[in-house]
Amino acid sequence: MSLFDEILDRKGTFSTKYDKLKLCFGRDDLIPLWVADMDFRSPECVKEALLKYVDGGVYGYNMEPAALHKAIIDWLESRQGWKVQDEWITFIPGLVRGLSFAVQYFTHAGDKVLVQPPVYHPFMLVPQNNGCSLVFNPLRRREPAALAQGGEVYASQVYSIDFEHFEKITDENDVKLFIFCNPHNPAGVRWTREDLARVAEICYRKHILVISDEIHADMQFWGGSHIPFASVSEAAAQNSITFGAPSKTFNIPGLASSFAIVPNAKIRESFYNWLTVSEFNSAPITSSIAAIAAYTHGDPWRKEALRYIEENIIFVEEFFREYMPEIRVIRPESSYLVWLDCRELLQKLAGGEKGSSFSSDDQKILVDYFVNKARLALNDGSMFGTQGIGYMRLNVACPRKMLSDALMRLERRTIV
Repeated sequence: MSLFDEILDRKGTFSTKYDKLKLCFGRDDLIPLWVADMDFRSPECVKEALLKYVDGGVYGYNMEPAALHKAIIDWLESRQGWKVQDEWITFIPGLVRGLSFAVQYFTHAGDKVLVQPPVYHPFMLVPQNNGCSLVFNPLRRREPAALAQGGEVYASQVYSIDFEHFEKITDENDVKLFIFCNPHNPAGVRWTREDLARVAEICYRKHILVISDEIHADMQFWGGSHIPFASVSEAAAQNSITFGAPSKTFNIPGLASSFAIVPNAKIRESFYNWLTVSEFNSAPITSSIAAIAAYTHGDPWRKEALRYIEENIIFVEEFFREYMPEIRVIRPESSYLVWLDCRELLQKLAGGEKGSSFSSDDQKILVDYFVNKARLALNDGSMFGTQGIGYMRLNVACPRKMLSDALMRLERRTIV
């Protein structure tokens, strides 16, 4: 039995994933497969490090341990091939907060921010809530039906960057920031070096600062490896801010242990000074302790988790292929979030042939099917933009028994 097979009772633990079901879905009898954390115990090394600190019994003001930057530097060089200097790094209290800090500092109300839907919804919400306007460069989608039948359909086979439109839309708009998801959430695309270099060249030429979200960087499947955006060229390094974290990798998002990396001295000094004035980059000691332990001793746990999640992805693919071919699985190349193409199912639920053109009202029918019929909590695809209508996002970082029970609820449903 794998350590990842353990069924955990997380109800009543202030878990967003479990204890906000009623608030977010209207009922609490759902199997939660939505929020992007894992239903696995975090690495034992993290627990031991935190317990050692807690057992000391004194919780006074703290300084950031020097070992934190060293752990990040060593990890990035050994796992991602990226040599980062100590002064490039600062703590950030969560990646979405980091995005907000960047938007607040580098833009003014009315400025334009570029995003690539379907994409992680804070990429759109954060700029809008700070008074910015969004400019969209939707990912180009290739229909799975055009790909080899019967085999796995990888995310990069389905989604790609529309560079022709990228050039056009940025020519037509005075874009200040480009918020880039590398690797991509929700589709799980692992961008190529050529993709990253082309993005870097365009944005450098047009003076568009790139904010690269790399929080899922260390969850790479099928033998692949992550390429940090800032590592691909001098243009990328000198015109970007990278946000990373051990949170997704080691299942410690509640400890807010994110960080920013800025190679460009001019950008770094002004931005980091702004963060320092308000102590936005002052790390809680528990965040530092957890990150150091994870990066120093947690890699064996990570590798086991990756293997287990890969098997879960295959389990999901085989289920839908055999029992519900109306749902197509887009195999993620990174992260444990599986993008489900439910458009054929939605056609049946909506009672007619609508092709791929669906409305937000149609999407409500799909969400109702999952929530109130199958009693499953997945992420509504439309939260990632209108390009997500007809899709749902499934979190497979859970014990296989939990995943099997969830899929069985779908199998027992009658599609009418």
